[in-house]
Amino acid sequence: MPLLPFVRRDRAMRWAVGIGAGWLAAFVVLLVIAQIHPSTAIVDLPYLVPIVVAVGLSFAAAWKTSGRTRIAWVLFAVSNLLWLIGEVIWVFYTYVFQRGPPAVSVADFFYLSSYVLAVPAILVAIGSSGHLRHIRGLLDAGLLALGVGTIGWQVAIAPSLPHAPRLADAVAFAYPLFGVATVTLLAAVGLAGRHRLPAWAGLVGAGFAVAGVTDAVYAYTIAKQNIDSNWINIGWQVEAVLLGLGAVAAIRRPEPETRQRDRVRDLTAVPLVIAAMSAAGLILADRLDGGPITGGTLAILLALFAGVLARQLLIIRDRTRLATQLRAALREQERLAITDGLTGVYNRRFFQEMLRIEAERADRADSPLSVILLDLDEFKKVNDGYGHPAGDTVLAQIADRIRGSVRAADIVARYGGEEFGCLLPGVDEEVAIEIAEQIRQSIGRLEVAVGQGRSVKLTSSLGVATAGTRGGHSLDDPDGLVNEADSALYRAKATGRNRVVAAGMLVDPVYADPDLPIGLVWLADRIDAQISVHEHSTAVSRWSLLVAERLGLDMAALRRVGAAGRLHDIGKVMVADSVLRKALPLTAREWEDLRRHPDESARLLTELGGRPDLAAVAAAHHEWFDGTGYPRGLAGAQIPIEARVIAVTDAWAAMLADRPFAPTLTVDEARVEIERGRGTQFDPAVADAFLALVTAGMIGALAEPARA
Repeated sequence: MPLLPFVRRDRAMRWAVGIGAGWLAAFVVLLVIAQIHPSTAIVDLPYLVPIVVAVGLSFAAAWKTSGRTRIAWVLFAVSNLLWLIGEVIWVFYTYVFQRGPPAVSVADFFYLSSYVLAVPAILVAIGSSGHLRHIRGLLDAGLLALGVGTIGWQVAIAPSLPHAPRLADAVAFAYPLFGVATVTLLAAVGLAGRHRLPAWAGLVGAGFAVAGVTDAVYAYTIAKQNIDSNWINIGWQVEAVLLGLGAVAAIRRPEPETRQRDRVRDLTAVPLVIAAMSAAGLILADRLDGGPITGGTLAILLALFAGVLARQLLIIRDRTRLATQLRAALREQERLAITDGLTGVYNRRFFQEMLRIEAERADRADSPLSVILLDLDEFKKVNDGYGHPAGDTVLAQIADRIRGSVRAADIVARYGGEEFGCLLPGVDEEVAIEIAEQIRQSIGRLEVAVGQGRSVKLTSSLGVATAGTRGGHSLDDPDGLVNEADSALYRAKATGRNRVVAAGMLVDPVYADPDLPIGLVWLADRIDAQISVHEHSTAVSRWSLLVAERLGLDMAALRRVGAAGRLHDIGKVMVADSVLRKALPLTAREWEDLRRHPDESARLLTELGGRPDLAAVAAAHHEWFDGTGYPRGLAGAQIPIEARVIAVTDAWAAMLADRPFAPTLTVDEARVEIERGRGTQFDPAVADAFLALVTAGMIGALAEPARA
């Protein structure tokens, strides 16, 4: 936490700051009094007070904190204790021997030992906040320390050194040396640190920074020998107060905070400018002496040059890494901008952009372009019954199925909600319909687990539109191509779902015959739901149209076969449910009731639907090609061609369905049955056309509605 907000919020810290500031003011007053009435007792004894307090608070902080913070405060506490011992020895010399300590004394040992522990304590404190991880910042601090130390040495200290240094001189100059090391570490925090220091570390750092400057000034006074050093004591008093305040802050808020700085100031120019000033100062100082540049000067210049060069290399490395991260972030941002986050396929915006691009490319290359729009049937039941997370799981797996059914060059997108779109460059209408059918069958086979042993199966409706081919949509209007696919999708949904409808093609009875009675369509769906969980009349209608198209029947026959296939079983409404769902063999009376349903279908189509043209087809869909069928025993060409087509597709749908009175067959088993009935139950030409469609993958298994 920043220091000022911490002080404002914490009452104990406000009191501690007030007491510390009051003590410093009082000490200044004592110094003034000592100048008027010279007496060491006026200053020396009070001088120990804040140091004693700092030692006590440091040990308290070591007791209250934990982890690396405790280790740092243990070192600080011992360092401050050694400092206090040195000061007590100094006072002992002053008052017991009535003179100051010798040039080199035991007090110096404790003073310097205090510094020896302070440096690792600072390292631990900085390390606990993660500030020593940035090499460039440490290099900046090193350049800063070397440059400032060099300038200070040349300007202030070197001119005052005796020609033959003594041990006392070495001890005296050890203090500013430790001060430079301390300031260097603190500069590393400022230049390398990318986190905010906790309040206690900031106070301790400030205290040692003041101590380093004070020691340097003290060394300068020793070198000059004629400067009054009493006022320098204020610096060490400030150090003691700041160390005490740091201990209070650590006690009040022991855990270090290492939050990322909102803004990191770029101090790149600071060490470079200081290094340049240092080099110029060294060269100028040597030239003023009238002699050549010395070896020491050259060594320092080389160190400064190497540091600056290393720093520039680090800057290049950092900028390269930053540029790489930025490029990666931009690529990820672009990916997220064009991708649906739930399913992993492209989003609608990207689909529309690629549609325009591929339309222009197809126009230039004179090649086709197809669009498939897909909508999951009754998907709302999944969300309502199992929750939206289950719905999300279903959508993700559906997207995987769609991607697995198209080419790598095709574009799959989530178009909205449970709707998906496929963009197929270079694909004509026939192939697009085959791909759409493969997608429909793949989704129909998918069973998605939704938790707790439950699963769902879904069907899908697909609309196909193609541009760039004869009779197809114009490539000049790509949005219109999507509208045509959407219209085809709507027709697929409106005619019973779970089907593929292509724009402009006669593939569904409602589109082929707009006068088809909607009430009878509803009745057909209700009967199908009573008999089996699988689709029936919708599949018969869809497959009958494909067979009729393959046989080359005219438009009128196509309309009749599609519509009659949709409504061929509505007469079963007159048959009891117990008969329709009976698993045991039927009695003679029950067979008689069941075999009346073709005539009942014809009657309903005539009387309620006003469609006698469809009645003849519905009445004959159970007639056999060899004349052994029912209800009238028609044979061969006596049976309408539309009824012969429906006879095959109706038998195929019945064999694949899960019905109580007959076992479910596989596709291969059902194929064998169609081949066995060729020429007896089924028209051979119709059976051959149907089996060819099965081989081509245009006719497959039945679909089920969503279920648990």
